[in-house]
Amino acid sequence: MSFRREVILASSICTKTGKALVSRQFVEMPRTRIEGLLASFPKLMTPGQQHTTVETETIRYVYQPIGEEMYAVLITSRQNNIVQDMDTLHLIARTVSDICDIGDQHDVIMHGIDIISAFDEIISQGLRDNVDLAKLRTIMEMESHEEKIQEIIERNKEREAKQELKRKAKMFEQQRREAARRGLDTGFGGGSGGMGSGGSVLGGGRMSGSYEPLISREPDNSHSFASASPAPSSGAGYASNVRGMKLGRKPKGADVLGAMRDEVGLAENFADNLSISEQTPAASAHGTPAIAAAAAAVHSLPPVDMKGVHVQIEERIIAIVNRDGGIEQMEVKGDLSLVISDEAYASVQLGVVSNDTHNAQIKTHPKIDKKRFQTESVIALKDPSGTLPLSQPIGVLKWRIVSSNEDDIPLTINCWPSPTGNGTVDVNIEYELNNTKLELEDVLVSIPIPYGEQPTVSDVEGGYEVNRARGTLDWQIPTIDASNTTGSLDFSIRGDDAGAFFPVAVSFVCKKPYFDIEVISVSTSRDQEPIDFSQQTLLIPDEYAVI
Repeated sequence: MSFRREVILASSICTKTGKALVSRQFVEMPRTRIEGLLASFPKLMTPGQQHTTVETETIRYVYQPIGEEMYAVLITSRQNNIVQDMDTLHLIARTVSDICDIGDQHDVIMHGIDIISAFDEIISQGLRDNVDLAKLRTIMEMESHEEKIQEIIERNKEREAKQELKRKAKMFEQQRREAARRGLDTGFGGGSGGMGSGGSVLGGGRMSGSYEPLISREPDNSHSFASASPAPSSGAGYASNVRGMKLGRKPKGADVLGAMRDEVGLAENFADNLSISEQTPAASAHGTPAIAAAAAAVHSLPPVDMKGVHVQIEERIIAIVNRDGGIEQMEVKGDLSLVISDEAYASVQLGVVSNDTHNAQIKTHPKIDKKRFQTESVIALKDPSGTLPLSQPIGVLKWRIVSSNEDDIPLTINCWPSPTGNGTVDVNIEYELNNTKLELEDVLVSIPIPYGEQPTVSDVEGGYEVNRARGTLDWQIPTIDASNTTGSLDFSIRGDDAGAFFPVAVSFVCKKPYFDIEVISVSTSRDQEPIDFSQQTLLIPDEYAVI
C-alpha cells in the first residue's frame, strides 16, 4: 500500500499491547489495516531503550507514553519532519490529559468523541494546523457569555423545581399524618393548611422561586431513585405509624392513604435524586479542581449552633479575568434568609446595617415592607399580624453586583510564564488581596502544567502539591487577609508553550460578605422585644479563573 509523502497517516491512543482505544485516520485506509499497524507497533520497540520513534520499510511510529498503560501514537510516512511530528505528538498528549483521566482506559473510551474532535482540530488532511493548547481549549469549549447566562438560568430552574418538589412532598406528608390522626375517610382533611398557620402571609413557606436555602434542616431521606422500591417500604412505614389506631377493623381511608404514601415517596426520591450541577465550573475547564476543593472546604466548616432565629447570608461570586488583567465577567449574587425554629418567634423583624459601595441591585420579597427597609433599614412583614413558616429557610432579601472595574475583584491573580529558550519555562504566580475587609480561608490556586513534567519550585508562600491526575500544580494558602495581602510562587518546568499554564483556577471560603451587610438585631414585631439569634455568612466562588 502506498501513502502520500510528508503526511500524518493516523493519530491513535492504544494500550501497551497495541489495542486501539481511540484512532483517527487522515488518509483512506481500512480499519483492519490501522488495527494491524497498531498491533505490530509494540513488537517493534526495543525493551530498555528510550527511543520515541520506530520505523518499518514504509512508515514511522512516533509515540509517547501517557499514563502507565497507554501510548499516544502518530503513524506517519518516513519522509515526515520528525521535529514537527514530535511537537504535534506532545500537543496531542497534553490535549488528551486535559479531556479525560489518562490513568483510566475506560475514561479514554468514554471521551472518545471529544478526543477525535481534538485530533481533527490539530491535524487537517494529514497536516498540522496552526493551533496551540490555549486555542484548542477555546475551540473545544466554544463558550460565550450568552451561553453561560443561559446555563445559570437553567440551573436556577432546576434548583427551583427541586425545592418545589420537596415542599409539596412535605405538604403531602403533613396532610397524610393529619388525616391519619383524625381517622378521616380521605387523606385531605380540612384545616391541615400545609406549611404555615392560618395567619401566615407567606403561605407554604417558599417566598419566591429565586430564593434558595443556604442549608436545610430537613432530615436526609435521599435514596437511589434507580433502586428504590417505594411501594413496599412506604406501605410498611404507614402500617407502623397507624397500628396503634386500629380498633378491630381497617379504616376506610387506608387504601387512599397508602396510595398517597407511595406518591409522596416517589416525589421525595425524585427531588432528592434530581441531578443538579452546583457550579458552572464543574463542566468548565476554568475551575473544576479548584471549585471541587471549595465545595470540600464548605462541607468541612464547623456546624453552627442555630438558635430559635437563625440568619443566613450566602454569596456566590463569578470572576473571570484574562491573562492581561482585563475583566471578562464579574458578578456577585447574594441572599439573606431566615430559619425560624421556635413558634414564639414566628413574627420577627430584623435591623440591618449596610454600606453599599458597589452600586448593588437590591430586592426585597413582595411580602416585606420595602419602604421601611429603605428608610429605616428594617426587614419586616407588611402585615404585622402575619407569621413566618417554621423550620425552613425563608428568603427575605437578595442582591446582585455586576462590575467591570478591575479593583472590584477581591483577589487578583497574576501569572507570568516566561520561556527561557533552552526548553524550560520560568513561571511566577502572584496574588494580591484588593478587599482587605475579607478573610479568605483554604485558598487553592490550580495552575495547569505539561503532562508528565515535574516542576522545580524555588519560592513559595504557603504549600503546594502536584496533582498528577489532573495535571496541575496546586498552590495552597491557608489564609489571606489584611496581614497577608500579597504572596508569590515561583517554579520552572520543561516546556516551551506559555499558554499551557492557563486557565488558572482559584477557590476559597470566606465568612464575611462581599456586599457589606450585617444583621445587628432581631426583635418581635409587636412588642419590639430583642431576640437572641445566630448568624452564618458564607462567600464562595462559583467560577474564579484567569483565562
